[in-house]
Amino acid sequence: MKIEVGSATDSGRVRERNEDSMLVDPPVYVVADGMGGHRGGNVASQIAVETIERLGGEGRGSLADHVRDANRAVWERSVEDQRLSGMGTTVTAIRIDDDSIALAHVGDSRAYLLRDGLLRQLTTDHTLVARMVQSGEITEEEAEVHPHRNVMTRALGTDEQVEVDEDSIALLDGDRLLLCSDGLTGMVTEDQIQAILENSDQPQQAADRLVKAANRAGGIDNITVVVLDAIGEEGDPRGGSGRRVAPPSRRTLGRWGIRAGLTLLVLIVALFGSRWWLDRQ
Repeated sequence: MKIEVGSATDSGRVRERNEDSMLVDPPVYVVADGMGGHRGGNVASQIAVETIERLGGEGRGSLADHVRDANRAVWERSVEDQRLSGMGTTVTAIRIDDDSIALAHVGDSRAYLLRDGLLRQLTTDHTLVARMVQSGEITEEEAEVHPHRNVMTRALGTDEQVEVDEDSIALLDGDRLLLCSDGLTGMVTEDQIQAILENSDQPQQAADRLVKAANRAGGIDNITVVVLDAIGEEGDPRGGSGRRVAPPSRRTLGRWGIRAGLTLLVLIVALFGSRWWLDRQ
């Protein structure tokens, strides 16, 4: 399976410092959103990404183990340097092994999969409002405007040990993956994200457009995105047609129906006209 990648990061229109970090080091891809203010957030996300990169290069252990090791590295640094006390970071990481994806996740950055016209969130936000939605205390609409929507329930580096969500997903020809920090999802709706992903031919084009959309909406946080396209190589039984085209919309189907109806009407008129002319002869 061939992978094409596009990535972009921006401090946004409000923040002076970009505390996000990302890793594009095939077959490993990571987005980390640091928190802690001043130097802390930036340091935490960098340590997490560098730890995962180093361990991934060594080729030992699972991706989730690498994230746990990154948590320990961030925690130990915060204990050693009191100026960095309380720092932490989110991590959403994937490793692509031929035709499957290993996923490891902590925090409220996200991973999405666009397949056959359907955008699906692969991760669960570790936030207070996400927990309240799951328990039925509030609705998803209420969560979007809740005053505590940014309160994290789990992050890397805030404790000596951390629980890591992990999953394995089959990868198909035509899949488009998105890793992003909440600077994107906090400003752009999922419908808008899907529209941009579907209407961008190249992953780099999609990444640039997503960042621009978040900034146009206000850009109140740092924005980081990684977009990946899975393309079946020639001879691959899964096919090599590239990114799947979304099924035709109702509007498109309607236009096809009108055209087909007009064509049929013309044929009927021509048939009866020919019969009338022959009868006259």
